[in-house]
Amino acid sequence: MRIAYLEDNAANVALVQRIISMTPHSLVVYSSGEEACPHIMNKEFDLIFMDIELAGKLNGMELVRRAREAGLQTPIIALTAYAMVGDRERCLAAGCTDYLPKPFGVSDFLNMLAKYST
Repeated sequence: MRIAYLEDNAANVALVQRIISMTPHSLVVYSSGEEACPHIMNKEFDLIFMDIELAGKLNGMELVRRAREAGLQTPIIALTAYAMVGDRERCLAAGCTDYLPKPFGVSDFLNMLAKYST
């Protein structure tokens, strides 16, 4: 499975790269919504892990909205430090398929990955 990970924090990127290296999947990392947008819209991925707060003008939530408005059906998992009451619902309302709050454990990430593996 080809996976996109949108994240602007190097430590989080390193963690997810290590986790993905334990699987047969490939990972492409983008640090900004602007960088990722054309690839997301071209349906280049089977699964997308999206940090909601990205650097730049196009944050994760807005990118999810645009992708869904354009008809993208690819599962998008919100990975976010927003873990307050109602944050999960806001991510889902924006078009995310699922939600995994940070910090997450390796097993939590692998379980989410397995849930959407094709």
